[in-house]
Amino acid sequence: MGEYVPYVISATDRSGLLVIVATLFMSWMVIVCLIRLYMRLDMNGPVRVDDLVVFAGGVLGIAHVGTIMHGVSHGLGRSQDETSAPDLQSAAQALYAANILFLVGHGAAKASVGFLLHRLGRDKGYLLACKIILLATVLWTIVSVFAVALTCTAQHQWSSEEHCHGVDVAWKVVTAFDVTIEAVLILLSVVLVWGIQMRLNEKATVIFAFATRISVIVLIIIRQTYLNTSLFHPNAPLHLSSALVVTTVLLHCSIMVATIPCLKPFIIAFNTGWGQGAAGSKGTAYHKQSATSASGTASQTRRPRSCWVEEEGLHLSASRESQESQHSRQLIIHQTQEWVVEETYEMKPIR
Repeated sequence: MGEYVPYVISATDRSGLLVIVATLFMSWMVIVCLIRLYMRLDMNGPVRVDDLVVFAGGVLGIAHVGTIMHGVSHGLGRSQDETSAPDLQSAAQALYAANILFLVGHGAAKASVGFLLHRLGRDKGYLLACKIILLATVLWTIVSVFAVALTCTAQHQWSSEEHCHGVDVAWKVVTAFDVTIEAVLILLSVVLVWGIQMRLNEKATVIFAFATRISVIVLIIIRQTYLNTSLFHPNAPLHLSSALVVTTVLLHCSIMVATIPCLKPFIIAFNTGWGQGAAGSKGTAYHKQSATSASGTASQTRRPRSCWVEEEGLHLSASRESQESQHSRQLIIHQTQEWVVEETYEMKPIR
């Protein structure tokens, strides 16, 4: 007898694809979260609310993969004809739990971005908009969980539309508001720098860091497209695997993209300059701080101390202060450390 292969990828079995995608993206997500934790503890701490929220989303993402692995071991991703009734019931319960964990974890990633945007702003109208989008994110998460959980219970996941009436509409409404919130988060990053006296490349940096969530919007739409064609398919355990793969990618990418605005200090810390001198060049928000001795030969380089957009936030605040004081020049705070060498001579009489 040949060796038994538990997970394969074929026309009637996509369990191997589910396992590969889930474990791969979960590994990447964990690495990104560990990088963010390292930066907060060693580079630009302390740990703030947006960090705690995204870490909670990471824990939910790991739990989501655990439920998928449990479902795959009971027939999720395989043809319904090749799976027993008890296994199908266990797979349905795993899918039910995975949907709930996805919504809560995805909502946590969105809330983390909202908290970060709120922390960077100063304008009262902008801060109010951030609070409104945070409230909308929390309400979206709660309502989505109840809508998906109540319209189709665990024991009816593989049933026809008459047992899960309205679940397709529920997912469409959830997707519509999901895309809307993501678009507003990107728009808030534009509002954050729109009226501020900054270099154009600095504004583009801030906007690009948050605009990476456009990839999340694309994944949301692709996921809904798969759900529209496979939600009530007669062989749902197999055909829902495509939507479940995209769901897994969407959840972990949403968490990872929420960390992109904070990756610059980590990149700078490992930047050798490629023969172009210091990592923090002129025109950027990172400056190497040097300490000189009396002879001018001793020097010290300090680590970057700010987040990608948090440093830009420092410039935002400085620019606002310059506008209030009617200065056209952007304020930049420099820190200089110096050592003074003193020599003491003791005078003794000559005998």
